[in-house]
Amino acid sequence: MTTITPSEYWYAKEQIKSLVGAYHSVNDKRTIQTQQALIYEHTAFIFERSNELLAIWDRFLDVTTTREQAEAYFTAMKMFVLPMELPSTKQIDKLFRKVKKMNYPNLEQFDPRELSYLGWTDAGTNRKFIIRKRENRFEGVYGTFSTDIKKGHCAICNHISAVGFFLATTKTSGDGTYTKNGNYICSNSIQCNQQLTHIETFDRFFDTVSLKK
Repeated sequence: MTTITPSEYWYAKEQIKSLVGAYHSVNDKRTIQTQQALIYEHTAFIFERSNELLAIWDRFLDVTTTREQAEAYFTAMKMFVLPMELPSTKQIDKLFRKVKKMNYPNLEQFDPRELSYLGWTDAGTNRKFIIRKRENRFEGVYGTFSTDIKKGHCAICNHISAVGFFLATTKTSGDGTYTKNGNYICSNSIQCNQQLTHIETFDRFFDTVSLKK
């Protein structure tokens, strides 16, 4: 079965929601046609992967499409998303060996098809944990997370959101030297995933705070 990534799904949804919004706010037919062509140009690399996805795209070309109908089409499209594999508690322990009394996330609250990464906050220790899967293995990083939440730019999803400062301390060499790296990121990791339309921004953040090159 043809698959798309979670970030590609959210990118397509972001683009198409703007198109459906135009259907309800713009009366000029030529403007709508131009918008349709532009959105398709941006998302063709996703929809052209299979005839089934192209069929879903064709539904969005109906200018009478309501927002409720669009959500139903998005639900059908989500079936093509390759879900993120979620780690077991043993795998989480292996990633964060130095963390004592790990507060595990409730995995039932997550939809794996919506996740490019797994993130959760331990309110008791003000620590935030972030896990991704690359080249068939899990990678993790954790750090302190500020309780001072404010509106700002998220370094992961590249959107304006409710953010806090994440600071990771990473060992840089065998001599015991440590380096601190951090940035402002969304306080709500589920919402952050839904706003993550380009996986490159997340990878750049993760590689920076974990000192991966």
